[in-house]
Amino acid sequence: MKPLSEMTEREYFACVGQRPGTFVGKTFHLLAAFLTGYDQHALRHGGYGLTGWHD
Repeated sequence: MKPLSEMTEREYFACVGQRPGTFVGKTFHLLAAFLTGYDQHALRHGGYGLTGWHD
């Protein structure tokens, strides 16, 4: 696996998709909190976050 700093957003989410329980647990609320945190962090640091992603 590549270091996180070298991954694209799609590569990162592909890793999350392989083992979602490791990253977000097993409830919708934990997934929503994870995605909100990811989005806000990316936007604060000049990234696109989840802009352009669909529900």
